[in-house]
Amino acid sequence: MSDVTSAPEARTTMVALVWNYASAIAATVLQLCYTAYTARVVLPESFGAFAAAAAATTVLGYVAGAGLATYLLRAEELTRQTVRCAYRVSALSGVLCCAVSQAVAPLAATVWGPPEVAPMVQLYGVYFLAQAPSQVAVAALRRLDHARFCAVTETVAQFAGMAVGAVLLTLGWSPYGLVVAQVVTPAVTLLVAAVRLARLPLPDGPHVPPREMLRMSGAFAGYGMIQMTAADVTLWAVTRFHGAAAAGQFSRTTLAVGLPIATLGQSLRRAVMPSLARINGEGRTLGTVLPDVLSATSAVAFVAFGVLAGVGPAALALLLGPGWEAAGALVPVMAAGAPLVLLCQVSYAADEIRRELGSLLRTQLLVLTATVVLVGLAVVAGQGMALVAVAASVAAGVGHLEQLVRWHRSGLCRLSALVRPYAVHAAVGAALYGSGHLAAGYGTGPLTQVAHGLLGMVPVALVCIVLRRRLPLYSAAVSRGLVTGRAG
Repeated sequence: MSDVTSAPEARTTMVALVWNYASAIAATVLQLCYTAYTARVVLPESFGAFAAAAAATTVLGYVAGAGLATYLLRAEELTRQTVRCAYRVSALSGVLCCAVSQAVAPLAATVWGPPEVAPMVQLYGVYFLAQAPSQVAVAALRRLDHARFCAVTETVAQFAGMAVGAVLLTLGWSPYGLVVAQVVTPAVTLLVAAVRLARLPLPDGPHVPPREMLRMSGAFAGYGMIQMTAADVTLWAVTRFHGAAAAGQFSRTTLAVGLPIATLGQSLRRAVMPSLARINGEGRTLGTVLPDVLSATSAVAFVAFGVLAGVGPAALALLLGPGWEAAGALVPVMAAGAPLVLLCQVSYAADEIRRELGSLLRTQLLVLTATVVLVGLAVVAGQGMALVAVAASVAAGVGHLEQLVRWHRSGLCRLSALVRPYAVHAAVGAALYGSGHLAAGYGTGPLTQVAHGLLGMVPVALVCIVLRRRLPLYSAAVSRGLVTGRAG
């Protein structure tokens, strides 16, 4: 019965997922082109300072957003009063965060080290004015199942920001042009999305007090702060103990691996959260779909990052050009742990939808604590940036294991239902990495290494196609009626 009733939600999720991934692919292509250009006009030490400034303002970004996007995505019914209240809260929080960024800029430079951090933090303050309202408009449209419009809008806005940033860098405004690109993107998104949302008919509802909205959305913002603080610990350790140039190399690798994590994670969350909210609002248990969501996430994660680990070093060398060899060497290390990070982040959605906010807080505090402890041990060991990257991945794995054990004990999701999907998809990812890495070794330059690596993965892909009915993701798709065939 549960499989039948969940089929419409599954189809809606798949449509949204297709558009989200199409947008993610386009955004990735744009980001790659932009990265290739900036790597040739921005020195490693300058990029390290930019990365430090971005990390220093992470907390303010979550305060400005106030968790409103998550609040709207998980809303069981979206009313005009809810949207208006979200707009007011986001505008106020954006102004406050802009003011705070001007005041704390000198302190940020002291904590992180590079003096260029201070003016860049101040410039980031303008970003907060549009960031939060744009998130509100896009989240409301996604909750209303306008995934296609949101995907196109965000892609166009990203292109506009990168174009402006590239022009400024060409004129010699480095590295500040990188920050301006970040400022332009949410401004364009807000302009387009707000106009579209204003034209949509929304039902009237009761008055929504800002205090009530902040009580829930503020909790989500707090969780986001904890999550991003854990990620920033690694960059701070590299910046303080290895210098700005090393931070530039490390942040380039983090961007190369973190971009797929962010795009895949956002696409999965945006696609599944509206359907999960409906299922939860109807009183049905999320346990009917959660194993399939996690199985699909593991398939996407292990396959994508298996490919990235295999050809990532050569691809990054081709993308960035000379002078970034240390960044390329770190790619397999970060890519190997990336699936754990993605699984942990996507799994947060289940606790958010079920309003298990205490459990969500404990998981994120566990990840943060594990990150601090493991990164501290890596710094004491003095083994360089690779051990710092491993520490962050292991901490995310600890957090996801805690999630699975907790859900197993509560009866929400049996741990045994995920052992085989995780193991099979991890084996596929490892095979892709191994075959790609070996084949890439026969290339004589970055381009030929990438080509050899991708060709080396073809046999693994063919085996997966032949044995597709034994793959957990394919079986789940058949059982949900998303693919015609027989699970076997």
